[in-house]
Amino acid sequence: MNQVIAEKLKQLPDLPGCYLMKDASGTVIYVGKAVNLKRRVSSYFRGSHDAKTELLVADIVDFETVVVDSEDEALILEANLVKRHMPRYNILLRDDKHYPYLRLTLNEDYPRLLIARRAKTDGSRYFGPYPNAGGMHRAVEAILEIFPLRTCNGMLLKTGGRACLNAHIGRCLAPCEGRISREEYAALVDQVSQFLQGKSHELIKKERQAMEQAAAELDFEQAARHRDRVSALLQLQEKRLLDTGTGRGDCDIIAAACGDGDSIDEDSAGVVQVFFLRDGVVVSREHFFLNHAPAGGEAQVLSRFIVDYYGGGDRAPALICCSEMPEDKDALEEMLSSQSGHKVTVSVPQRGDKKRLLGLVAENARIVLLNHLTSRLRREEKAAAGLEELRKTLDLPRTPARIECYDISHVQGTHMVGSMTVFTNGVPDPKQYRRFKIKTLDGSNDFAALQEVLERRWKHGMEDRAKGKNDGFAMFPDLLVIDGGKGQLSSVCQRLQEIGAVPSAIVSLAKREEEVFLPGRSAPVLLPRESEALHILQQIRDEAHRFAITFHRELRGKGQTKSLLDEAPGIGEKRRKSLLKSFGSLDGIKDASVDELAAAPAMNRRAATELYDYLRQTEKEEEK
Repeated sequence: MNQVIAEKLKQLPDLPGCYLMKDASGTVIYVGKAVNLKRRVSSYFRGSHDAKTELLVADIVDFETVVVDSEDEALILEANLVKRHMPRYNILLRDDKHYPYLRLTLNEDYPRLLIARRAKTDGSRYFGPYPNAGGMHRAVEAILEIFPLRTCNGMLLKTGGRACLNAHIGRCLAPCEGRISREEYAALVDQVSQFLQGKSHELIKKERQAMEQAAAELDFEQAARHRDRVSALLQLQEKRLLDTGTGRGDCDIIAAACGDGDSIDEDSAGVVQVFFLRDGVVVSREHFFLNHAPAGGEAQVLSRFIVDYYGGGDRAPALICCSEMPEDKDALEEMLSSQSGHKVTVSVPQRGDKKRLLGLVAENARIVLLNHLTSRLRREEKAAAGLEELRKTLDLPRTPARIECYDISHVQGTHMVGSMTVFTNGVPDPKQYRRFKIKTLDGSNDFAALQEVLERRWKHGMEDRAKGKNDGFAMFPDLLVIDGGKGQLSSVCQRLQEIGAVPSAIVSLAKREEEVFLPGRSAPVLLPRESEALHILQQIRDEAHRFAITFHRELRGKGQTKSLLDEAPGIGEKRRKSLLKSFGSLDGIKDASVDELAAAPAMNRRAATELYDYLRQTEKEEEK
């Protein structure tokens, strides 16, 4: 414990809050919460701990604290800080960014049902996340057939005008033309919300009652609409997976399985398996991997998962059943209840159908973890064999634990970019990937571009090492791979020699025959096609190519949008920003009518007409 930590420990308050542990480079390596900051943080620096905590404490050179009003506020703040800093010693949910939500835009006069990548506190109501994105898209199509909410961007609601094609084919109730009142539309939105909450039985019952009432009033056209809705709702309901016999109500059943050992390696895995019950029926199931899961730490893993998965939205069901009681149960319930607007209970079933189903969920989690660890072991064995083969075949001074590969991407010299991809112990390490905009070239010159990228990479590395850093650019490769042939390799070696850089080993990989070139050798090395060493080189080369092309396309898309609008008559900076905000992209602007363009903020009829004509003329010239 250094003097800085000793002084800070004396000043800690007896209050709830969060603490951020930092290493020598100032990087946040662990985030935690505490009911009493003074007691909790001080405990790290006295007494003995498990192996993982001992490693953490050895790396701590400083810490910060944030005081909050209550334990549940500390829980929410901890979740946000973990997502922001991704500390290496925290349990990290890997998959929380990949599953979409359904968003009911209740903050709009006539709400829409949209697909969203993240849940936000923006006045909308979010449902999900949905692990099966394809099934979710099909469900949205079916829901909008039953409940024809508007799907447009709302431009006609502001400006008036003729309804779109969806209204003419019965897929929208045309609030823009006043065909439906706000009250009637709100009732439709409420039905969609009920269905997405799993209350389909109540909805079907109401639709049947409405059908019978319409028939009794001899309004057979309206009765037919309700009949069709009942039929469609029943079909959607039948697509659910499994009737559990657990009765009505929404419930998520969660079980965790953790690997053995105290490793804090990023791949020290845990698995959480979730069965989603809606109205007594299992509608979906999914598993999630977590990094840095401690052995036997199911309660800790479940607590971390619940905060990451449900926190920040109103999607938690009324009941969450767990295989182990999560840490901070009371704080979790208070946080989820506050966010969801209804009481949320976290429990461990002791008997009955939920107990039986929980056993099934736990067994699924165990099998998924076993399969993951087995396949990971096979990947590690193959990677280790490939790295050792590389060492022998290329006569390297040591087994290449860190391999870096570089590639260049451009179209006729425009938007030229470079990429750096990294494999650590034979597997991709995306956190270490870097990308470069080429700054010193105007035309197409791959050799000079590679020279610039490698020179900048090496200088960054030396500067970072001088500052005492030991990660990122400060870690130099055991093997440097260039995407290209003998010419690319020679130019890079020349530049590195000029700046006094001496890589441990450097090769290039030519695409056509997969030839490996080494400095000072005229003949290439040809590795067998089934060689694990060649597979590693091919994989990192393909990753560098993909990463470079992705960055190039991103820059090219931004450049095209900016240049077209900058050259358009009557469009200045303010109007350009307004148009992009209103329509989302250049394609959206091109597809808009004169009326829609004129309705955008900062626009008028004359500017809209000139822009519309300019974009049409540009399209004709491009076709020629």
